[in-house]
Amino acid sequence: MAPNVNEELYRTVRMVVGDTDLEFNKTLSAALFPIGLRDISFCINGGQLREAIAASVDVVVCNTELAGVNFHELAQDIRHQRIAGNPFIVLIATANGIDEAGMARILQSGVDDLLIKPVDSATLMRRIGAFAKGRKPFVVTPGYIGPTRRADRREDGSDDEMIEVPNTIRAKVAFKQSAAEISQMIESARSHIGEKMAQGGIKVIARLTKRLMELQRDHTLIDQSRRALRTLASKAAEVAQIHRNSATAQYVAPIAERIAQLSERAEGSAMGPPGIEVDLISQLSEAAQLATGSAHGVPEAVPEIVAIVDGYLTRPAADPKA
Repeated sequence: MAPNVNEELYRTVRMVVGDTDLEFNKTLSAALFPIGLRDISFCINGGQLREAIAASVDVVVCNTELAGVNFHELAQDIRHQRIAGNPFIVLIATANGIDEAGMARILQSGVDDLLIKPVDSATLMRRIGAFAKGRKPFVVTPGYIGPTRRADRREDGSDDEMIEVPNTIRAKVAFKQSAAEISQMIESARSHIGEKMAQGGIKVIARLTKRLMELQRDHTLIDQSRRALRTLASKAAEVAQIHRNSATAQYVAPIAERIAQLSERAEGSAMGPPGIEVDLISQLSEAAQLATGSAHGVPEAVPEIVAIVDGYLTRPAADPKA
C-alpha cells in the first residue's frame, strides 16, 4: 500500500505558472505557500515561461491565452523534449472561457488537465494532489504524446503504444527520492518514448512501402509512385533521427537512412522508380520491422544489409543495370 502524501514535503516540488492575471498569481501564491508549495516561478509571457520550464520543474500551470504562446505547440514541445529534460511534467491548462471544440483541441495537445477560470487555489491543489497519488499512462504515437483519455485497457494492440509515467511529484512528496533517483527514473522512461515513436514510424514506413509495391505493378502510375516515394523518404528520415537516441539506434537508424536515400534516388528516375530500388526498399522495411522486434539474427545482419545497399547507391543513377 502506497504511503500517504505529506503536504509538508511539497516544498521540494517546483512549479511554473504562466498567467498575466497578477491578482490570480498573488492569490495562488498566498494559498500555496502555507501548505508547502513554495518554489513557484510566475511568468507573464511566453519567453519567461519557456525559460522557466527549461529548468527542472514538476508542474506547469499555463493560461491558454498567455502572450507569446501557442499552447498546442508548447505542450508538444514539452512532450517531445524540445524544451525541458522531462517530457512527463504535469501540465495543467487554464482557460478563461471556451467552447467544446476549444476544450477538445487543448486536451488533444497532451495536457494532463484543463481548468476553466475562475480557478480557486483549493481546486488547483486538489488536482496536484491527485497527480501526486497517480498519473495516467502516456500514449506515444508519431502524432501524439500525452495522457491516455480512456480508462479501459484494450486487447487490440493499442495498449502497445502506452508507457508508464514517472511521477516526480509522488517521488518527492511521498517517497522522498533523491534527485539522482528521480533523474534515472525520467531517463529510463524517456528512452521508452523514443522506442515507441520509432516503432510507430516503422509501421508507417511498412504501410507506405506496401503501397509503393502496389503502384509499381502498374506502369501508368509513375506520378503516384513518385509521390509515395517522396512521402516515404521524409518518414524514413524522421525515423532515422528518432532512432539515433534509442536503444536500437545501431540497427534501425542505418536502415531508415538507406530507405530515405533509395526513395530519393528512385523518385528522381526519369523512367519511373527502378524495380531493383523498390525491391531494396521493401527488403529494408522488412528488416527494420524485424530489428525492432528483436528477431534472432536480424540485428547482427544489419551491417551486411547496409553494406549491400551502400554498394548499390555508389553506382551512377543512370546505370542501365539499375
